Amino acid sequence: MGIFSRHATPAGAATRMPQLRDIGDPEREWIAAHTEIVTRTGVDLDDVHQIRTFYDQSAARWRRINPPERPDPRVLINAIGTAFGEHVVRATPLRWMLADDEHDTELAIFEPQRKTLLYPTKLVAQRWMAEEPGEFLSTAADEVIARFSRGRRRPPRAAH
Repeated sequence: MGIFSRHATPAGAATRMPQLRDIGDPEREWIAAHTEIVTRTGVDLDDVHQIRTFYDQSAARWRRINPPERPDPRVLINAIGTAFGEHVVRATPLRWMLADDEHDTELAIFEPQRKTLLYPTKLVAQRWMAEEPGEFLSTAADEVIARFSRGRRRPPRAAH
């Protein structure tokens, strides 16, 4: 499964780039609430290996529950995907955006010069449902950061 969505048009297909809009306060609050689910356990969003460990531990706990009794994993998936997205945003020129297509609106991270989209929560959801280990988080973060941070200094961490 690829991690990038360029929305390029393959031969014989008509794929349109979603309409992108800046996020507003509701989306910023949603991002903050979901990343807090991860950070309140002590995870540092600047350390993708800690995010990966949180994913692996959360997925393992959830899978140990008898399937008919499992809670809906969407909150955890959204929290982990948002934490991963925030990690990438902090280290690259990608920025949170709303991506509207003919099906729905979804939070994505976008780099305008290359018109490249990444849907962090979708990335996590696909791997979670496929029962893949969290190694994809480290691999994806390394790939994205290497691709987009060339020649760009990482901004200093904001004081909390």
